[in-house]
Amino acid sequence: MAPAAGRDTRRAFVRGVAVGLVCAGLAGFAAWLLRPQPPATPVQIVTTFSRAEDEPAAPPPAQAESPVPEPVVTPPPPAPEAPPKPSAAERYAAEYPVFPKLASRPLSSEPHQVLGAWDEDENVPEPGQRRAFVLTVSPGQSDASLEALARDVRERNLDALVLDVRIYDDAGAALAPRMLDSGQTSRQHLVAEVKRNPAASLDSIRVRGRAVEP
Repeated sequence: MAPAAGRDTRRAFVRGVAVGLVCAGLAGFAAWLLRPQPPATPVQIVTTFSRAEDEPAAPPPAQAESPVPEPVVTPPPPAPEAPPKPSAAERYAAEYPVFPKLASRPLSSEPHQVLGAWDEDENVPEPGQRRAFVLTVSPGQSDASLEALARDVRERNLDALVLDVRIYDDAGAALAPRMLDSGQTSRQHLVAEVKRNPAASLDSIRVRGRAVEP
């Protein structure tokens, strides 16, 4: 009986030790669970990648280049038409002076145009003693009309000491410089003239080369 009792005693002792260890372990685990917790350490979240808005904007997609428009070629403006060539009368209109005191009114009732009328002094209001006139008429003017025109001009200037009147049927010939053809054209178109100089006993009228009584 003794050996069996001893075995029972050892088993009881082992079971007691085991129970004690289990109880001690449970007590320690409970104490660990109930211990005060340390304050939580703040955690800073660190971003390990750049946010979308911080990233550089992607370049816009390349647009297809619009075709370069062809340059518009503006045609040059048409060249201005050349002005008509002036007539001989227009080219040489300044050759003869016209003093208003001698040509302020028509010299005759017969058709005529005054191309020149001057005396020795333009600044003197009264007609001078030496007077000259250059007139033009139409090419078809009759001899009778030319005679009447010549007599009218002579009659209005009887107080002049010297009177020289030339009447042409072409203004260009009347105004063209004599040096161009030595005065040949001018002589061809001289249809009437009056020359008067009492001091030299000169008083004549000629119409188309024919002497006419003053």
